Amino acid sequence: MTASPFYGHFDDLRGRAVCGWVWHPAEPERQVAVNILIDGEPVVGGLAADHRPDLEAAGAGDGRKSFALMLPLERMDGAEHEILVTAEDGSPLLGSPRHMVLPDLRFHPLTADPTPYPIELAICAIAKNEARYMLEWIAYHRLVGVQHFLVFDNESDDGMSEMLDRLATQGVVERVPWRTIIPGPAPQLSAYAEGLRRLRERAKWIAFIDLDEFLNPLEGQSVRSILADYEGAAGLVVPWRLFGSSGEEVYRDDLVIRRFTRRAEDDHPVNSSVKTIVRGNCVEAVGVHVPIPLRGQLVDEFLTVAGTISYPDHHPVPTARRLVLNHYFGKSRQEWQIKRAKGRADLNATRTDEEFTGHDRNEVEDTRMLAWCDAVMEEMNRLRDPA
Repeated sequence: MTASPFYGHFDDLRGRAVCGWVWHPAEPERQVAVNILIDGEPVVGGLAADHRPDLEAAGAGDGRKSFALMLPLERMDGAEHEILVTAEDGSPLLGSPRHMVLPDLRFHPLTADPTPYPIELAICAIAKNEARYMLEWIAYHRLVGVQHFLVFDNESDDGMSEMLDRLATQGVVERVPWRTIIPGPAPQLSAYAEGLRRLRERAKWIAFIDLDEFLNPLEGQSVRSILADYEGAAGLVVPWRLFGSSGEEVYRDDLVIRRFTRRAEDDHPVNSSVKTIVRGNCVEAVGVHVPIPLRGQLVDEFLTVAGTISYPDHHPVPTARRLVLNHYFGKSRQEWQIKRAKGRADLNATRTDEEFTGHDRNEVEDTRMLAWCDAVMEEMNRLRDPA
């Protein structure tokens, strides 16, 4: 039997996306066709043409050798099947065939939870040296319906710790000192695990978001009133709307939501990521973007199950009309350099300047958050001087 000239691997199934990579070492620039079979029946095919930096670094041509092919929705039936992934010559990729359960991606709502939670909506976040931004972020989210803030303070030394302690005496926040331990797990993931433990029995809904992310109810509703329509889900995935620098080069002492009003188009790939507002008693563990549900399903605002469109944590909702997550990723060039110097809480790694360039999207003028500015300033003043 002639050995196959192709080299590749079936990595995993994410939602209904069959993921992996394949290339032709003798023709490194060639893009190879891939076929997916379920129980021996061909169901979908396509080219391995997506870019992966690790493949390029490993010498696989230009790195455009990966694939994420979507299985037909009608095949996602909650039953076990044999998944076979082949290169264009019919040879199976490494890791294939594999017997696995295809998730049921039809929405099955949970029964109502009668538990009287003391907190309807909380935010859990990890932050380091965010004194410039913390008060605005808290004030804004109080206005849109957040009742409690659990903030893991990752070794701050810019006055943020003292600010949080003062707010804690007012009952506004709960501050938890949190160290980075190297080697060890990323501090964000360990903080989220502790946050879920602390809030699971106290809060009905928990949003796991960052200090550069703002929950934006597009119709002016409170976030809590929106969540009332998703009681049957384990969590609501909220799509990013990624904002660029708006041409700002240096920090100005003004609100983030007033300084940055330009963003990527709704259907731009950078907006495919989501963060999740979870039902704490429905999830087993929390990741950076989506949790592992213990029971129930994660849905978007249209009750489409996360994973139906793409990966569960890359679930684009370009037509979102109720709730999005404004992501002020880099802010000005000067602020980006400060953020870059802090490192990443999710990977114990250093960011690159290429990340700023790739995320500096300014195609769409979006001024909807300006309507909140006066109220945010008033709330910030109340928090500074509660008397």
